[in-house]
Amino acid sequence: MQIHAAHGYLISQFLSPFLNDRDDGWGGSDENRFRLLKDVFLEIRKVLPADMPVIVKINANDFAPKNGVRPELAKKYCGWLSELKVDGLEVSCSLPTYSFMNMVRGDVPVNELISDFPLWKKPIGWIMMKKLEGKYNLEEGYNLDGAKVIKSAIDSTPLIVVGGMRSMSFMERNLEDGVLDFISMARPFVREPNLVKRFKQGTAAIAGCMSCNQCFAAMMNKMPLRCYNKKSPPA
Repeated sequence: MQIHAAHGYLISQFLSPFLNDRDDGWGGSDENRFRLLKDVFLEIRKVLPADMPVIVKINANDFAPKNGVRPELAKKYCGWLSELKVDGLEVSCSLPTYSFMNMVRGDVPVNELISDFPLWKKPIGWIMMKKLEGKYNLEEGYNLDGAKVIKSAIDSTPLIVVGGMRSMSFMERNLEDGVLDFISMARPFVREPNLVKRFKQGTAAIAGCMSCNQCFAAMMNKMPLRCYNKKSPPA
């Protein structure tokens, strides 16, 4: 099972100095901010069978406007998780409320993102979304820099990296170099549920997902999760 401690959900809020301004035993220091995640993991570990793995998803960088989780703090948290014997760490990024495009990267589907906005809100929404265009172009493996910082603190704990993984050659190279231990993907499987099989069979070398983010916009508008891009995938 996975404990989601990234993306601005409850545990992520406790971990981030930007969001956690408590001055009791649950905030005020890195150790106190880590306490909720530590206690959640330990309680889960008590009741799960010993052979059932528990992994943690965590931000290497939450891209908070100031004083948030950055790679060095994530390294500290992940070092503590490694000492607790978690079965794996998945590295992601961002607090979507403040910087959702850092999490997904790629195109900004402006019209789709604002389609469900109230009429009075559409003009300001359009202006805000247009300002994001061209600033978050997809970079393959965009969480790798943070993962490399974390890797040095986690001994033999398996490291999983998500974020822009598209080409088989890029993934294989980083696996062979020991930068990471496992690959995580999301949007590519929305377009191609059988992508891993195609990689294995040699019928594909790169994911067809173009990071257009129309699937992301659809979810924001309470539409079904599927690929809405009709363009042909890259050769």
